[in-house]
Amino acid sequence: MRKIHKIILHCSDSDIHDHDNIQTVRQWHLNRGWKDIGYHYFITKDGRVRWGRNPASFGAHCAGHNRDSIGICLSGRRKFTPDQFCSLRMLLIQLMKEFDIPKTAIFGHNHFNKKKSCPNFDVQEIINTL
Repeated sequence: MRKIHKIILHCSDSDIHDHDNIQTVRQWHLNRGWKDIGYHYFITKDGRVRWGRNPASFGAHCAGHNRDSIGICLSGRRKFTPDQFCSLRMLLIQLMKEFDIPKTAIFGHNHFNKKKSCPNFDVQEIINTL
């Protein structure tokens, strides 16, 4: 198993109802020539956590940071649900425990790429509730 040092949060950048599934996002990434979806986890509007890439594999979600991170994507662009945030908190707690990751190592994608607004929600607000 590779060493995980951080968790990076993303959004799918679409509030279209038909895009609220991991298969759609996986297909977007496959169409780019990637070997699979870039994220390790995907959280749908109803709060279901879906598996993407195996956490033992490098992601393809944040240039320069894929080797030592877990990527979590919430379905949506600007509209997220309480169910998604509840599931995100539970998943973060699980991953922090499993990989010994401190709260200070949870970031939004925009932390590493200032040209991005992703994940389009307040990451610090989520961290403060863990």
